Order: sequence, then C-alpha cells, then structure tokens
Amino acid sequence: MSTKDHPDWWRPVGGQNSQDSTLERRSMVWNDNEIETPTVPPHTHIGIDDRGKFFPRGMRGKIEEIQLYCTGNGAATVDLVLTPHPGLGPFYTLVLTPAAGWAWQGVALEEMWNYDSLFIWIRDCDGAITWGGDGELPFDGHTSPDGGATWASVQHRPFIRVVYSGETPGDVPVSGTINTIEVPSTASRAETEAAVNVPHAVQTEVVEIEGAGILLEASLTFGTSVTPTPGDAPGAVIYGISFIADGAIVYYASNRMLTQSYVAVSGRCAVGEFYQGTVEDPPWDETELTLRLPIKFRRSLVLRAWQSTGAAVDVHAVIVANMNT
Repeated sequence: MSTKDHPDWWRPVGGQNSQDSTLERRSMVWNDNEIETPTVPPHTHIGIDDRGKFFPRGMRGKIEEIQLYCTGNGAATVDLVLTPHPGLGPFYTLVLTPAAGWAWQGVALEEMWNYDSLFIWIRDCDGAITWGGDGELPFDGHTSPDGGATWASVQHRPFIRVVYSGETPGDVPVSGTINTIEVPSTASRAETEAAVNVPHAVQTEVVEIEGAGILLEASLTFGTSVTPTPGDAPGAVIYGISFIADGAIVYYASNRMLTQSYVAVSGRCAVGEFYQGTVEDPPWDETELTLRLPIKFRRSLVLRAWQSTGAAVDVHAVIVANMNT
C-alpha cells in the first residue's frame, strides 16, 4: 500500500495522467495496518533477523529514509539491508539505533535507488531490539535460513516503510528493442585485510566483499620470499590464490600459472603477475600475487590464500570491485 493515486505503467507512457509526470513524487511507500505511536503491534519479534519485505514495482527514485516500527534501548543496533530483490547481496547497509518505546524509527539514506523493485532485509538485529509486524493480507514477508542466500515467503507483513523525496511517477516498460543511453549505476569499492595468519598448506579466507558486482583486481602479499620449487610432493613451495563467489569456488591460480614456470620468482600472464623480492626502507621479504579478471558475484566474493613454505605466514590482501548500487 502507498500514498493515494499510485501510478500504473501505462499513463506515464501513453499521456497525461492525474499526477504531473514532470514533477517528482514525495511520498511514503508502505504495507501495514497504519499503526501509530505508541501502539504495540499485533506481532512482536525480539532480536529476530534474516526477515525481509519486498516491494516489486514502482520503487525507483531518491530514498530519504527507511523506517522500522520498533523499540530499543538507544544503544543496541539493527542492520537494514537494501537490494533490488531477494537473493542479492547488500547494495546498501543502514544501521538503525532505536530509542526506547514503540514508534516509527528511521535511518537516513538520501541516495538514488535506480531499480524498479526494492527488498529490505532485517539483518543482525540485537537482542535488545523488538520490531513489529502482523499476519494480515496482503503478505509481503520473507525469511532466510542461510543468512540471505535463499529466501522463502511467509504469511507475514514486517512493519517497514520507505520515505521518498524523488519517487518517479512511472517508468517505460522494456519490451523488444529500445534505444538507451546507459546511466552509470556502479561504484568501485575496495576491501583490505592486513596481517592475516595463513598456516602452511591450509586454504585460508583473508578478505570478503559483500554485495553484487564484478571483480576488478585482487592481490595477496605474503610476508616471506621462500623461493618456489617444482613438484607436487608436500615439500614443494607453491603460492596460491582462489575465489569463492556466492559460496562456490570459481577460480584458482598459483605462481606457476602466473609465471609459466615452477621456479621463477617473477613473471606475468594474461590475467596477472607474480613477484618475489626484498623491499627496502626498512628491508623486508615479500611475495605478491595479483589477478585481474571479471569474476561476477551476486552476494559476496571471498578471497583465499594458500602457501606451502613450511611455516605460517602473515598475508595482506586487497580486493577491488565494481559494485552495483
């Protein structure tokens, strides 16, 4: 449910309607029982997370605020995740710190939402926070058993509202071939981790980037310069890098692929480089693997390190991706 005179698909395309299409719509989008402060809601959920609410159409525009009907203690927090539909990783994560007492409590976004649909996901809800909902039609609730990877519908309405300062009055439906000029809807983001201890011959997660996007570059710097050696026996020295996209292993590379050699201490191939040496001021030994390839992911991308130098090694990791926002 929303404000009055919510537009359909045809009128903004076919001609004038009861609301001027050239002006932005300042509105609130909601589906609840019109509850008001300080009424206790029909259903209360104490510290419950991995629940979501889906608005399937008409959500493109500038979002000012996300509101949750809840009560807290002024210190505990709940994360509200925004994605275009269930199953995608976070496009935005907003941290709400509710005050004590039942009320519509909001957290500001003030960003353009460039998608026609919107899924709002209650994640990481502190046990000191209780949020509301009901079991009345029309249902729009979803629940996840695996941290947001998959979602199932439930006969429930979480009490969440979206405040717009610039909601569009309708958009052209895409059917067939149309001429388009792409509007950028991506932003680059980097995630780093320093001094992650990677044991000998153990695949070790070193950094993760959440959301949906495409990898630009990833690098691992091992705090050692033990020279690579040939062979497949446990005594062989190999440095490796691998990726897990949305829970599945999608790529693995080692110094041997990057250098086209079992023993080379530097080299490159079509997707990256391997370098080993001593960096001055102050001097320290390092081994670096860098990869550049367009791995796509919908929820998360995990970078893992592997080394068989015979001892644990500290690793610094950097992952850079173009993110959908």
